[in-house]
Amino acid sequence: MKSLITGSWVAMLLLAAAPIVRADVFSVVELTDLRGNKSFAVFSDQDKQKTETDLSAESKAFTKALEETKNEWMRTHAEHPFPNSRLKPRTVRVLSTSMNREEAEKQQLEDKARETRTLANETKEKDRILERKPAHSRRFNNQAAVEQQKRAVREERERDAIANQAERLLREKLAAATGHDIPFYGEASEEPKKTAKRKK
Repeated sequence: MKSLITGSWVAMLLLAAAPIVRADVFSVVELTDLRGNKSFAVFSDQDKQKTETDLSAESKAFTKALEETKNEWMRTHAEHPFPNSRLKPRTVRVLSTSMNREEAEKQQLEDKARETRTLANETKEKDRILERKPAHSRRFNNQAAVEQQKRAVREERERDAIANQAERLLREKLAAATGHDIPFYGEASEEPKKTAKRKK
């Protein structure tokens, strides 16, 4: 009995002395930029903690940086209204977790491919609208509807270009306020056309 108790104590001491082995957890995360564009990544706990710290700092500085951006926009881009509703703080969201990095990376690639397909399909549909020819017949003429759809796509793309330009200004001011780079995950868009001033 005594030897059994002694053996138990020895086992407990060995367990206490052994280094604590902590399993790594890998998170597949969805990140958004100031325009809501998405990116996907595999994060360790340290990566996730760093990003959350960055986002917290950005959140505190966001309102002031946005106001400064608006003021500069009024001076330099008065021909376009400021796209306030198209600019939002960055976010991070955990989609899944795994103890295996390879599994997490596989899931991340699948999520990224899905988002790429969605964006490609949206672009293809808008391009198709812009290339559409109106149908003419005695009973049916959809020229007005087709032109309205084309105008909606062109206006939406112009608003996106204006918002991307405002995002660049906001990103610069937010980076200066927080001391770290602010990523942009979207594609660079064309500069918005300046509105011609009407002659009096």
